[in-house]
Amino acid sequence: MSSPFASRLGTNYAPTDAEVTEIQSLLVEPTLRIKSLDDEIADLQKSIDRLVKERVDLESYVQAHNALISPVRRLPLDVIEEIFVACLPTHRNCVMSATEAPILLGRICSAWRAIALSAPRLWASLHIVEPPSPSPWHIGSEADFNREIAQRLEITKMWLSRSGQCPLSISLRGIVQEGAPTSTVQLIQVLIPLAPRWQHIHFATAPMFVFDILSNIDVDMPWLESVTFLCGGSFPDLQNITYGSFGMLQGPRLSSLSVPRRLFALERFSLPWEQLTTLAVGGPESLECTTEMVLLVVSKCIKLQSCKLLLCDGREISVSEHPIIELCFLHTLVIRCSSLITHATSNLLRRLWLPELRNFVFLGSYDQEAHFPALADFFTRSTRVESFEVTDNTLSSPSLDELLQSLPPTICRLKIRSIPSSGWAIPPRRVDDATLQVLATLGVCPALRHLTIEQGTDISDAALLQFITARMLEFDPSLLECVEVKFGRGSTIDIMPDLQPFLHAGLTVSLDYSPVLLIRSSPWTGLDEYPDPWPGRIRDYW
Repeated sequence: MSSPFASRLGTNYAPTDAEVTEIQSLLVEPTLRIKSLDDEIADLQKSIDRLVKERVDLESYVQAHNALISPVRRLPLDVIEEIFVACLPTHRNCVMSATEAPILLGRICSAWRAIALSAPRLWASLHIVEPPSPSPWHIGSEADFNREIAQRLEITKMWLSRSGQCPLSISLRGIVQEGAPTSTVQLIQVLIPLAPRWQHIHFATAPMFVFDILSNIDVDMPWLESVTFLCGGSFPDLQNITYGSFGMLQGPRLSSLSVPRRLFALERFSLPWEQLTTLAVGGPESLECTTEMVLLVVSKCIKLQSCKLLLCDGREISVSEHPIIELCFLHTLVIRCSSLITHATSNLLRRLWLPELRNFVFLGSYDQEAHFPALADFFTRSTRVESFEVTDNTLSSPSLDELLQSLPPTICRLKIRSIPSSGWAIPPRRVDDATLQVLATLGVCPALRHLTIEQGTDISDAALLQFITARMLEFDPSLLECVEVKFGRGSTIDIMPDLQPFLHAGLTVSLDYSPVLLIRSSPWTGLDEYPDPWPGRIRDYW
């Protein structure tokens, strides 16, 4: 709208009395128009509100009826149950948490809750974490602890009562302390009446409960396939204690066994060695687990596919007269040495013939005099090894470099693990820039696809960038797929911009500069993806 005062608008001009009267008369018509527009807008808003309400009502009507004909409502109950079962974790047991199936499935609606509660397979696996007792690391009174134990027992009973007659997969993460923790006894006593339905069991507890309770279970276990006893604390002298026959280890379906060497005397028990496909013999207290004993056990397991062994040889032990053992089906071998690693590996590896070996893990404590001609010879005979893992504190840097250079050309996955050393000995140098230079040398692991380094404190960012660049430019660029390094320190150089061309080509790089932090106990404690922060608990030796 035009105005005779257009040039004065938006300025500090003060109109005269005559101009004020003129302006007031000028605004009469626009003011009346504004009121008319407001009335019209109000009428239109009422119409819009009426239409919006009608639309909302119609939409609710349509959605309610569409829900009635939703395909998921017409699914047979057995199909829904299969979907629910597919929601369960496949690599571990279910935990007591509302953030995961099966508990989460019961919180969607009443119909789903009824289906979940009536599906025994959803409740046939359970991971039980024994609450930590009051200690300097756990804040809480004795009353709080007793209340938590009572709740854990009640949930365990209720959970497993829903499993019907399904075979059970149960893992128990216990605590180790002086005396007899009644909470551990209570948890085990809840599980024992269900022993005839055990299929996969994993008990991490003190040895006394294995000898006093589990060794005396005398019932048929037709479903039992895998048994793991992970024991912490001091092992008793087997010559001075009374224990049962471990009849549970003689089941017709037992194919996987993981026990500390001191848990049983080989000459006393008749175990179904010939039907085992998975075997782990070792443990932190198995100081008498020599190569001779290991070979005696392994020679009986002709169907082995995966094997984990602890070696504790001394210099005086020799097994040169032991015949060669051929394991035609073994694809995974894990060796941990807690003594003289050179002698132990020489004793064992020269006696094994593993034509189908694909994965090899070698763990040990630092040995200043370690050298590995037997290991190099083993790699020469193992022409199909694809994955190799070694601890960073096992060898001195020169020996580690020699070992990496001796790896077979078939290696496509290399992992340098970090395991705390026992005692106070500290190796002079861990994985560092020189190690990466060896791996960047042409001819060393030419087929490498995945590299993982768990402790890269001594690796510089520049050296890592140089390694990746060399592997991508000087080797076949389509081979290297993933590089993972946990530095345990802060970043000094941001190398990610320089890696962008390789990342666009498909390379995955994971650089973790965060320090290791302790985490609180939870329903996941004791599982592979959730470390155990509480002192006094049982640590998986592998």
